[in-house]
Amino acid sequence: MLVGILGGALCWNAQPQLRSQLPAGAPPAVLAVGASRVTHPAMVMTAPITRTGEKPAGPDPFKLVKDDIDDIKASIKKMLSANRGSGSGRDIAQNEVLTMAAREFSARQGKSFRPMLVLLIGRAASPDFVTDVRHFKLAMISEMIHTASLIHSDVLEENADLFRGQGTVVHQEVALDVGNKVCILAGDFLLAKAAVELSLLDNGDVTELVACGLESICEGGMLTFDLAARDSLDAYLHASSQSIGNLIRNCCQCSAILSGHKVDSLVAQGCRVFGEELALAQQLVAEAEEMEALLKACRRSKNKWPSSVEPNAPLLYASDQYPELRDAVTRGFSQPSDAALAIDALERCGAVEHTLELAAEKAQSAAEALLVLPQSAERDALTVLCHKVLSGSPIKGK
Repeated sequence: MLVGILGGALCWNAQPQLRSQLPAGAPPAVLAVGASRVTHPAMVMTAPITRTGEKPAGPDPFKLVKDDIDDIKASIKKMLSANRGSGSGRDIAQNEVLTMAAREFSARQGKSFRPMLVLLIGRAASPDFVTDVRHFKLAMISEMIHTASLIHSDVLEENADLFRGQGTVVHQEVALDVGNKVCILAGDFLLAKAAVELSLLDNGDVTELVACGLESICEGGMLTFDLAARDSLDAYLHASSQSIGNLIRNCCQCSAILSGHKVDSLVAQGCRVFGEELALAQQLVAEAEEMEALLKACRRSKNKWPSSVEPNAPLLYASDQYPELRDAVTRGFSQPSDAALAIDALERCGAVEHTLELAAEKAQSAAEALLVLPQSAERDALTVLCHKVLSGSPIKGK
């Protein structure tokens, strides 16, 4: 509750108006930034980002910052396991359940994504193409906040991910033994550590934006929790943007700020757009692939459909096209004909294909937003990352 209040207060004036900083007579290529559209002379993509097309030229994004990411993960584990403070603080730091949160950074897939973005954006936006300790701290903060949100989400979803084998390490090992309260404390502990590190950055703009990202996770979580079959795909995408995209968006903008750009500069705003669009593209691809796998499994099992399927982009798109599907979702696919209805509706409207098309649009927008940055190996790597996300390719090797 305190975090939400703090985030709301800091976010009150954290959405600056974009001021175009372009030379007179510049050719009009276009970049969308929120509700605004600004022009930049270099914004002309040579080839579209496609799911099945060739990978853009450029280095592997993860390999460029692998050593730094390894240091970040080691620093987080050390920080969360350190014996700091005295009295109750010392007891908390030594608590086996709370320090278990540190293991998320070793066991959870995708743990390098946000730090990688912060570091690559920081380098690409820097005049000297380098980062400093502040980017390092921001990368740590972004991952700690994200992990805390995953732990809390596991509790809110009442073990739904746990039974699918997708829950966090903390929830898998603790929830069934000592209950959800301890998991909530573990998430809160991570947020508290992130808040301490954020204060050490000593940058008001960055503090505001990161707090806004945290507030958006809370707001998006509430919106997602309230989603039902009656809601549209647009409502779902808005909720996803809040719960998933805004923290990444704001951290990318913050990384550009730490590289010397003003909060409302073209570069900082372009990095902001890149982060949000890439995050949504990643979410849409994951949901399309999950739905495609579910449809294949249902065909093999003679139209057997799960009794409960969380709202997702393909399902809500199909429900927009066939309102009768909404009724089937609402009643938990309880009628004998509901499974066949769901499968037929999803396939007839091409829900999976449509979701992938939306993801392609987001990935393309993300790649175009990068053109506010000067040409560099890091910018090329970020463009490669757009393709990796859209094609569902692994972000890093094992």
